[in-house]
Amino acid sequence: MNTSRPRFALIGHPADLPLFRAYINYLKPGKTFRDELILKLFEWTPPYKACSWNDVSLDGRTFGDGILVMVPFLPEMRDISLKTVIKKVEGAIAIAAAEGCIVAALGAFTSIVLQGKEEEIGRRYGITLTSGNTTTAALIVRSLEELMPRFNRTLSQETVAVIGASGDIGAGVMLWLGTRVKKLILTARNGAILEQIVAQHRNGITADTEITIDNAAAIKKAGIAVFVTSAYRPLFSQEDFAPGTIVCDASAPLNVDVNGAVRSDLFLYHGGIAKLPCRLDPGFDIGLASPDHLYGCMTEGLLMAFNPGLPPSLGRGNITSKKIRHYLEELDRHAIAPAYSSGKKILA
Repeated sequence: MNTSRPRFALIGHPADLPLFRAYINYLKPGKTFRDELILKLFEWTPPYKACSWNDVSLDGRTFGDGILVMVPFLPEMRDISLKTVIKKVEGAIAIAAAEGCIVAALGAFTSIVLQGKEEEIGRRYGITLTSGNTTTAALIVRSLEELMPRFNRTLSQETVAVIGASGDIGAGVMLWLGTRVKKLILTARNGAILEQIVAQHRNGITADTEITIDNAAAIKKAGIAVFVTSAYRPLFSQEDFAPGTIVCDASAPLNVDVNGAVRSDLFLYHGGIAKLPCRLDPGFDIGLASPDHLYGCMTEGLLMAFNPGLPPSLGRGNITSKKIRHYLEELDRHAIAPAYSSGKKILA
């Protein structure tokens, strides 16, 4: 193993059962299994290296190598214990460390179950861990800024609903937009916790701010809706939005059920996704529209491998506007931009 160049690990799991079925079909073409059986088999499966990449470069000069480690978990596994999921994630981290990786990015629910324990677990295995949430937040806010001139709109005049604002990414997006938009409508399952978070940052928010637990009412009043929840099933369909709404769905699994073609009077896209200057093709469907698209959380791990001085995203509530700006500058330096897609369709 060549350890003289950066090695990174991307750790994740299928976002939902249909995506896992596509993966099963990749492994066993033509085979069909009952949902109950494949869920149970996946629950019993230990973490494993799903693929590897060699000679990855963001600038054509510096090269590194990476691996994708699969955590056998699905949001549909309602009865699986938290202890079992944590054991699987730690097993994936152990694989990354054994492979000589200097950084591992924890995707989707793998970061949530270890939230607040990343530093301690990273020290135990001798590897830097990151949830990648700062880069995801950076890609979301950059995408909204890019879309304004496309639709002849001005961000400072917009009402933005952040669905899941008490989460790590949601709070980061809230802080960045809090001085840049006209009004914020913030939602969370627990309104009291959201109230505390907003109060904590009140001096850094100049926009008119409304807090609610009514997601449906929030998106009806917003010209921009940002979804950053940890819900394990869709919350809305595209029919729930007013004409002209820009919908940034950055949740995993996605919160908006498209179910066919997207309405022509909406701009609905998979948010928090990066368009890389290189391709990272695992050989199977991971829910992205192109091999040069990558989840924001995993993009952060990639960036940290080539620049170990970058701060990891750790715990909850630690994303500041300064950190977002830092990662925006890093994205610009490597010509990494937000990707715009809906399902497998790349949006112009």
